[in-house]
Amino acid sequence: MDKKVKEAYRSKLRRIGEDFIYALIDNPYECPIVIDKDGVIVFMSRYSKKFIGIDGDDAIGKHITEVVNETHLHEILKDGKARIGDTLYIAGRLQLISRIPIRDMDGNLIGAVGKGMLNEVTRLWDLKRKIELLDSRLQHYQNQINTLKGGNSIIGESPLIQTVKEKALLAARTNTNILITGESGTGKEVIAYFIHQSSLRANGPFIKVNCASIPPDLFESELFGYEHGAFTGARSQGKPGKFEMADGGTILLDEIGELPLMMQAKLLRILQERTVDRLGGTKTIPVDFRLIAATNRDLDELIKKDTFRIDLYFRINVLNIHAPSLRQIPEDIPVIANHLLSQLKSEIAWGPSKISDEAIEKLKQYSWPGNVRELRNVMEKASIMAKSDVILPEDLPDHIRHYVHTDDRNANCPLGGNLKQILEETEKKVIEDTLKSVHGNKTRAAEILGIHRTSLYEKLNKMKLNVMP
Repeated sequence: MDKKVKEAYRSKLRRIGEDFIYALIDNPYECPIVIDKDGVIVFMSRYSKKFIGIDGDDAIGKHITEVVNETHLHEILKDGKARIGDTLYIAGRLQLISRIPIRDMDGNLIGAVGKGMLNEVTRLWDLKRKIELLDSRLQHYQNQINTLKGGNSIIGESPLIQTVKEKALLAARTNTNILITGESGTGKEVIAYFIHQSSLRANGPFIKVNCASIPPDLFESELFGYEHGAFTGARSQGKPGKFEMADGGTILLDEIGELPLMMQAKLLRILQERTVDRLGGTKTIPVDFRLIAATNRDLDELIKKDTFRIDLYFRINVLNIHAPSLRQIPEDIPVIANHLLSQLKSEIAWGPSKISDEAIEKLKQYSWPGNVRELRNVMEKASIMAKSDVILPEDLPDHIRHYVHTDDRNANCPLGGNLKQILEETEKKVIEDTLKSVHGNKTRAAEILGIHRTSLYEKLNKMKLNVMP
């Protein structure tokens, strides 16, 4: 470019420089605030009133903390370090803020400027939420992958299992709430996952929540999530709740009978409004989910004891599916045992791939207080103990091999007693068999029986049982 032309441009820039600088500073996209080294406002954008409800002219000459309560701009004056891209709530709005120190030609700190990207905040918040959801879902799936491995089918051919399959397929055609009941270890989660995989939500997330494993004071943050600084110990970036993670898919509330009354009321509201509010948040989040609840407890009894809300019961129990115990479907034990054995081959590659007819008969005669969960435990032990490619009776645990069927021990069964005595003796026998199956491990036995470990200890003391490993 010709030297004279360049000089002409420079001359023009000097003449209109003040207008350029002012337009650069005072724009509706960043809405800057400038303070001096004492924290006093020396400039505030005329667009401040529109976005944060503050008149720039009235703010000049006041300390920044008098004008913007939630500000952290003056903190830059303490250490002179820039903070770029922080998210802050200002005037009730989530803002993306950059706070930058201002220095003179000699490097002395003479003030600071704070500016935002106001037009992008909503998109930023949505993007942040999506990233948090993806991160939480990834962690959740990593924790669930072993549990759900091979769990996309309901195994068995008995009439009871066929009824379960028919109801599950019927449920998959709707978005209605489902309640799955049954003893501990009967595969209620497998049924829930089968419904999910058979539904139009199959490509969405499947989120499981075990209500019995969440401490009461963490229920709200686990289910609904929280924002940064919502409580002591909260993750700095916040965390989405399980209902957010289930958006577009299915959420399974396992052991829903353990849900505290306060949380039952909040769950009822979510089912009605289909929105959640994170702890410490100001934005209501719409969620699209399908609820499946599961329990091994008698909810009718809990309602009578005023520990479960009857309105929530009717809300979740639109369609009920009962998972039968292994005692009710002995004809399915061979196919279930072989299915579990095929799953175990991925973990115990050198283990057996078949079960002898004699071993199958032993399995069919046993009472299975822990149901399918206990059967898997037995198959895993037998796979480790087997000396050939076939599981034989001697490979099974002692309590399975030496189990005496109820019909063969009538002398020990108080059929002539009253109902209370029969129930007490039956409960005692089930607990005793379970403890023997896990070699006296009370924590494991409580898990199989579906009761708290404290409850198991109370029953053992009352029954004066002392099963040695």
